[in-house]
Amino acid sequence: MLKPVNIKKKVLWLKYFKKLGVHMLDNTDKQILKQLNRDARIKMTTLAKQVHLTAPAVTARVDRLQATGVIQRYTIETNLEKLGYDRQVFIQAAVRAEKYPAYLRFIKHYRNNLRHHYRTAGEMNYLIEAAFTSRATLNPFLTALNAVAAYQVIDVLAELD
Repeated sequence: MLKPVNIKKKVLWLKYFKKLGVHMLDNTDKQILKQLNRDARIKMTTLAKQVHLTAPAVTARVDRLQATGVIQRYTIETNLEKLGYDRQVFIQAAVRAEKYPAYLRFIKHYRNNLRHHYRTAGEMNYLIEAAFTSRATLNPFLTALNAVAAYQVIDVLAELD
């Protein structure tokens, strides 16, 4: 048996979430995001067919997702090995407060090798995802990092689908 929906309550909740800047996603929005994650260059007509809407309806939803900040940017994913970056690593770093300014200068200096840089909880308060062309280019990075932080390297053996 279906329960009656209290429309007034639903509208109030939606207004509350909107005021907070929270965007409520329905299943169609989630399907759109899933397809855009797979292929950011997908044509709106193709996307519309996949989510069972018209192209103008999908375009309006994508525009709304952009306007509300759910979609922040479109990007590409590169094959690092084909670019010559055969050494992919994750590095957990522990930075003491007095070394923080030097650590930030270090990060800025090596920004071209960094894919992602996160602040994390726990003893190791930063996580660095980086790529290097060889062990010979990784070693100077680690030597310089050692001057500003304790660290642990995790080598990437393979990326799983």
